[in-house]
Amino acid sequence: MNMPDKGVPSNSQADDGDTLIDPDNFLWKQYTVYVDLFKFYVDIAWKSTTWYYAITGAILAFYFNNADTANPFLQYALLLPIVLSLGLCVMYSLGAYQAKDLEKRMDCICGKLGITGRPHVNILRFFLVGGGILCFVVGSTILLMFVRGLFLQES
Repeated sequence: MNMPDKGVPSNSQADDGDTLIDPDNFLWKQYTVYVDLFKFYVDIAWKSTTWYYAITGAILAFYFNNADTANPFLQYALLLPIVLSLGLCVMYSLGAYQAKDLEKRMDCICGKLGITGRPHVNILRFFLVGGGILCFVVGSTILLMFVRGLFLQES
């Protein structure tokens, strides 16, 4: 993107047809903050999902490797993945709602500045919705295993 000279007003057309935006423009600064925020959200969503599946997989591997033992406290190892699953499900649902708001705000700023493109925030929203659904399914399944283990322990 071309940077404007001091004498060129913001949003003026250059000879090659590119829109020049004053770097001190408030909307431009807000747009760059939203782009950085979007990148941060994608990074955090990816890292939290990776850690979630690593922790859940390790605990489930431990649980199934020791399922034949008579340890009465073994099913309590499932509590952490249940809590993580439900917590991430809620966080991903709220994040998807906020990503929709971020998308609307970026569209508005792009329209006002005359920018033809913006980051694909909808991908973040779809990732969060899908991740929330998967966390709900995994958490519900582990919760059923936990409850089943409690009932089998009583018999």
